[in-house]
Amino acid sequence: MLRRNWAAAIITAACLLGSVSSVFADYIEPSAVNVKTERYIPAKSDFERGTYFYKVSWQGIPVAEARVVVDDEQLGDRPALKVKASAQTGDFIDIFYKLRFTSESVFDAHSFQPARFYSLQRENSREKFREVSFSDDGVIQANYIKNGKDREPREFRSENATFDPISAAFLARSLPLDMGAKKEFDVFNGKHRFLISFDIAAREVIEVRGRKYDAIKVYPTVQKLTDSEGEQRLKYAAIWISADDNREVLKLESKVLVGTVDAELVRFEPEVTAPRPVEVARASK
Repeated sequence: MLRRNWAAAIITAACLLGSVSSVFADYIEPSAVNVKTERYIPAKSDFERGTYFYKVSWQGIPVAEARVVVDDEQLGDRPALKVKASAQTGDFIDIFYKLRFTSESVFDAHSFQPARFYSLQRENSREKFREVSFSDDGVIQANYIKNGKDREPREFRSENATFDPISAAFLARSLPLDMGAKKEFDVFNGKHRFLISFDIAAREVIEVRGRKYDAIKVYPTVQKLTDSEGEQRLKYAAIWISADDNREVLKLESKVLVGTVDAELVRFEPEVTAPRPVEVARASK
């Protein structure tokens, strides 16, 4: 069975939202944001290591492919996860609109507390790079480079549990999916701070790639907290997650300013573990 990943589906759609923003909106410093969310305790942390491959469609037309690599990492003496997501438009689409997107997060394998995050987006001739570090005492530092020019670095202390987009998505995937429940996350991407919510809406049977699944339908919503006009791009989104213990993301649909974007996992390649030498294997018996 293919292993679907909550984080990958969200990231795949998010990286295609583009850079549309309101000309008249005022920027609000992340330190001035007043938000309070529940401090969640993960119920699941045994995510499979390997690479997830996705296809992305716009208005039903395949436009991009994406992948997410989940690997082990160390934060001092603590085990951590390193998750790298990337997406790129196809050769034909590149003629009209060329996108290359990469982001990576390293976070505690048990609490999902982030340590560092970066994202690099090349959109036609424009380039944005964001780098964020999270300390255990709540201090968050960020650097932002746009088209080769450094923007003002930011540092603030968050009294709330604040995550990067990837660690927040993994934490959301780890929690119980009780019908009617709502999960909220304070997310910082290096420039903007968001309140991302997931409403557990319904249970239904859907068909994905010729196979029927018992699924849980989730509605994610995004509220931009560092913009006087809020988030204007995401109009609607729905995620279907398998109702079994694997919590596989089966399908994602989102409506943005430029149309409908769908993301679907096509295959998963587990991490290859090298076999132990014969002498070691025998000695361990």
